[in-house]
Amino acid sequence: MAVKYGAEQVVSRLRDVLKEDGLIFVAAVGSGISAKFSERGGADIIATYSIAKYRMMGFSRVSYLPICDANAITEDLGKNEILPIVRDTPVVAGVFAPNPTLNTQVLLDEYARLGFSGVMNCPTIALLDGWYRQSLEDMCMGYEKEVELTRLAADMGFFTQPFATNPEEAERMVEAGAHMVIAHLGGTVPVDEPEERERQIEESAKKCIVIFEAVKKIKEEVFVAVHGGPFAFPEDVKELKKRIPMLEGFLGGSSAERLPVEGPIRKAVSDFKSIKA
Repeated sequence: MAVKYGAEQVVSRLRDVLKEDGLIFVAAVGSGISAKFSERGGADIIATYSIAKYRMMGFSRVSYLPICDANAITEDLGKNEILPIVRDTPVVAGVFAPNPTLNTQVLLDEYARLGFSGVMNCPTIALLDGWYRQSLEDMCMGYEKEVELTRLAADMGFFTQPFATNPEEAERMVEAGAHMVIAHLGGTVPVDEPEERERQIEESAKKCIVIFEAVKKIKEEVFVAVHGGPFAFPEDVKELKKRIPMLEGFLGGSSAERLPVEGPIRKAVSDFKSIKA
């Protein structure tokens, strides 16, 4: 069963990673076997949320449709698959805070009882835009709910690692008590063509820098990390680190559990099918 850590204990563990010139790696997983081998591979944090569950079902984007209770999925996934298999790594749970029926205090009390060490705003409303995003904001179902979640979780002693998509969101999360802010660049999409890959990495670096600078300007000790966009493989993150030395962490979802198995599973089955009588 996973160990429940307080926020300062998690922060101390992450500081030790940086002291060794390492990069903090958060493995966002949707199955027990992904959690098990992410920990064996050295993940510093294991996160779980409804999107990860759907990813392992083969439907990553489905979680943004009104077909499920994201928080119920996360609670069930954590209780029955992730927390029982993890041994020493802090486990962070995603919360869909804008849910108008959610009693956040009750949910966080349950997460604490189950053994989660941290909380994050996932799924996040920050990835939505246009009239739909504005209508949610107007109904008080917007990003401020995620800020309130972060503030309450931090006050309760949880480690908090919220997503932010721009400097303003990042600033609000730092002021709410976030311990790590993760720049969310959208879904993870590998880029094969060299020139296009270079262009996307450069554009993403510009987005990250303004978010990271906003965080560090308010509170230097808050960790800064990135997720998504063209950063699918280790070499992609290495390229970003060259451009942004202040980068301290990376959250990998598809990078941790989907991309590593898609090719090998297909090849294994194909190899068996190649056997002739």
